[in-house]
Amino acid sequence: MSEIELVKKIQSGDMNALGEIFEIYKNQALKYSYLITNDKFASEDIVQEAFIKCYSSAKSLKNAEHFKSWFFKILTRIAWKRMGKDKKTLPLENIFEKVDDESIDKSINIYIRNQEEEILHAEIENLDLKQKTVIVLFYFNGLNIKEIAKVMGCFEGTVKSRLYSARKNLKESLLNNEEGKSVYVKECNS
Repeated sequence: MSEIELVKKIQSGDMNALGEIFEIYKNQALKYSYLITNDKFASEDIVQEAFIKCYSSAKSLKNAEHFKSWFFKILTRIAWKRMGKDKKTLPLENIFEKVDDESIDKSINIYIRNQEEEILHAEIENLDLKQKTVIVLFYFNGLNIKEIAKVMGCFEGTVKSRLYSARKNLKESLLNNEEGKSVYVKECNS
């Protein structure tokens, strides 16, 4: 059964169809909410609340083809609400795939990759919540600009602007971080 047919069944009150949609989106939704909140238990609650809201509000979805962006919009709003004004850190583990070299350099590569990930995540953490959300949706969830605009309830140009600003801020921060590291290494070696 196609996703559109499932959505139409949900709109008519079919709980089994909701279960099927849940199976399709649960992992992606959990990953997304975890990246926003950095709290496993909160993420599970957020996803559960989003699916409940999805079921109760299904009739308000005018076009079943837009279910994914509509659902992620609900999920985003609930995650933001849960976050409040507290700033949380992004998880450092399991965001990127581990290096799978089969040589003796494997552990060195993993260590270097982990260090790079820690620096990147620390810099992503410094972004404001909306820029952070755009980065997570685009790079970690693979949504396109149009889908992100629907999720965030803004124009595509706004998403592009936030993505551009986030990339620019990350680039500047990472370059400054790299320059600071170089200065520190030079000072330690002298």
